[in-house]
Amino acid sequence: MQAEIIPIEKMKAPEQISEMLLKYILGGRVGPGEKLPAERSLATQLKVTRATLREALKKLEQLKLIVIHQGKGIIVEDIHKASIDLIFSLLVINGEIDQKILGNILEARELFGTDVAKLAARRADKKDIEQMKILMEELVSTTDTGKLQQLDFEFFRQLALASKNMVYILLMNTIKTIHEKHLNLFLPLSANLDTTLQQEILQAVINGDEEIAAEKARTFLQAGKELLKFLKSD
Repeated sequence: MQAEIIPIEKMKAPEQISEMLLKYILGGRVGPGEKLPAERSLATQLKVTRATLREALKKLEQLKLIVIHQGKGIIVEDIHKASIDLIFSLLVINGEIDQKILGNILEARELFGTDVAKLAARRADKKDIEQMKILMEELVSTTDTGKLQQLDFEFFRQLALASKNMVYILLMNTIKTIHEKHLNLFLPLSANLDTTLQQEILQAVINGDEEIAAEKARTFLQAGKELLKFLKSD
């Protein structure tokens, strides 16, 4: 169902207005290269001040979803040129999880997570390894599924830190935000979670064995595909 621009009866925060406009754009009501209504008209429709509207539009501009041209209006950009932060909104539209986007996230996680483990085996220092050992002890002894998911993700975040690759660290932070916001989505992965593979990854990092670390990480992260099967059969 396509989103619509509807009046906002009470003053809303710019975040809420930008979210509504984002859904309007993603709903297909206006395409790349096309214009949103003029600022004055849009503010009237939404029943907000132009100052509030401008703040909301600034957020969409930061996502590179729109470009505001003086004298030309508010032009919608191609979604493929947008910022990675747009993934948060693409994942959930109108309260529904987009399984294709979730699949993209899990696919990306497998690809760069494998490389993260390999780099961690190459670059981890004594401090990195000690932190991962402490985390692993907690992970092995935990039985609560929610806590398991959080600790499991933290283990891979620690691997990213050990990789010393800032791009992977920042990507992991982006996925962490998604993971925490939609933790309930990932709980099925913890139902029968065996920490053997994580322990083998850690041992490979300790041994400096890049190939084994990558292989074990790939095997573990491929389990994300089972999550999609679970959601489709639900």
